[in-house]
Amino acid sequence: MPHLNPKDFFVDGHPVMNKFPTEINFLKGIDESEIPYILNRENTNGIIYFDVGFPVDVLNACDYPKLTLFSEAVAESGWKDIPWDKTSELCALHTGGLGVSLISSTSLSTPKAMELRKKYDWCDREWLVFRISMIDEEYENALNLLVDCLTGTDFHDLKRLQDIANELRNDIFASVIPDGHSFASMRAKALCNRSECVDEIFNGITQVYTIQSLAEKDQKENAADFRRILEKIRSSGCFIHVTAEDSGIEKLNSILPKFISQLGLRHPAKKLATKDEDFFSLVLLDGQKKDDKLNEILATSGQIGFAAECMNVSNYDSKFCPAEEVCAHWLSNNLLWEKLRTIGGAYGAFCHVDSVSGILNFATYRDPNPLDSCSTFESCLLEASQKDFDKDSVEKALMGYYSQWIQPTTPRGKGSTALMRTLYAIHDDDRERKLAAALNVTPEDLRSGFKRLYEFSQSPSFKNRTFLTGKSILNKKVLSTGNITILPL
Repeated sequence: MPHLNPKDFFVDGHPVMNKFPTEINFLKGIDESEIPYILNRENTNGIIYFDVGFPVDVLNACDYPKLTLFSEAVAESGWKDIPWDKTSELCALHTGGLGVSLISSTSLSTPKAMELRKKYDWCDREWLVFRISMIDEEYENALNLLVDCLTGTDFHDLKRLQDIANELRNDIFASVIPDGHSFASMRAKALCNRSECVDEIFNGITQVYTIQSLAEKDQKENAADFRRILEKIRSSGCFIHVTAEDSGIEKLNSILPKFISQLGLRHPAKKLATKDEDFFSLVLLDGQKKDDKLNEILATSGQIGFAAECMNVSNYDSKFCPAEEVCAHWLSNNLLWEKLRTIGGAYGAFCHVDSVSGILNFATYRDPNPLDSCSTFESCLLEASQKDFDKDSVEKALMGYYSQWIQPTTPRGKGSTALMRTLYAIHDDDRERKLAAALNVTPEDLRSGFKRLYEFSQSPSFKNRTFLTGKSILNKKVLSTGNITILPL
């Protein structure tokens, strides 16, 4: 194998990586304020991808658990006296789909990110985003349908709302065991920071309990809550994001003033002053306290298990971060494969550094011995910290690590990724700096990185473990600890 030369991945002093040029413009709101207008000009073959995002962090924390069902129902309940089946027919006729999603992430702590947050007060927020796609001939009809949805939805069809709640409950319940590694990981990370906590509230085990409660509730109460939430976020400003060709953007520009006027849009309102503890309290199960180190066993009716562990590591702007990311990639494809897959019998074992949040996440998939796997993971860190890496091992790790920076992406994917980077102040200058440092990692950097990771794993400052496993494989000793939650699945 020819030796890797870091210079091969640089052009004019900059590492080669996916970049999606983004324009940040502003449209005039109904109160003369500036609405963020984010553009990605891509060759979309005549398709327009249109997003309008409303801040949900204007709501109290207690409303957040309801937003998952709200996001499912708000575009699927009918509007302006038109029943839901007819609105679905209209969307199919004039659009490529109308969907709603919740997004939350963590912003960087780099000087460049802080500069962007100071310049744009809508960075580092939590959003409910209406996404609609259309061929450019249908742009007027499509946006009119979106206006009808946002102004006409009142959740009056209680039977439909009940059906959506039941379907969502069934979908979430059915996904816990097949996607147990994801649920365990979300749970383990839930107390790391507000963003990870919100993710757990929206998509994790917390939502299992929430959706069960909402599905069993009188739908009149849900409808009243959802009307209040919709009115609040719709009146709290927005951003608009478009991924399209120049011709599609030009067509949209001609009708966006009317769209803004019809919906009464303006600059995003200020974030509600809430404490992180208000969100942390929502993910704690009975008997838990925020100061407790989560070391949970979540029992299901399944016959297989999943393990997850997370811990604090170096964050994005640390000089140690690039090496730790390469370490995690090497570990997943070497020692974890050997110890947990080949020997341990798990179908999968993963290790990933989320440098934006400064978290290392480890998880196993379809694991016959989940209660032992976190200890095995930490022993792998120790073993790697004592390994003499050669140049060939580092080169192979770098090749695998680098692939994620140059993966081909669809035009819509480019626009979606660019939007997330814009909303959370992730600048290409910071990305370039981290990638350049990673491509120059040495064998000694790798060994030192594993030493730091092992030290992090032994630190009492922050380390959480979650085990999601079948009741049938829990032994009597574990059952006697009392640290077990039986999930309602």
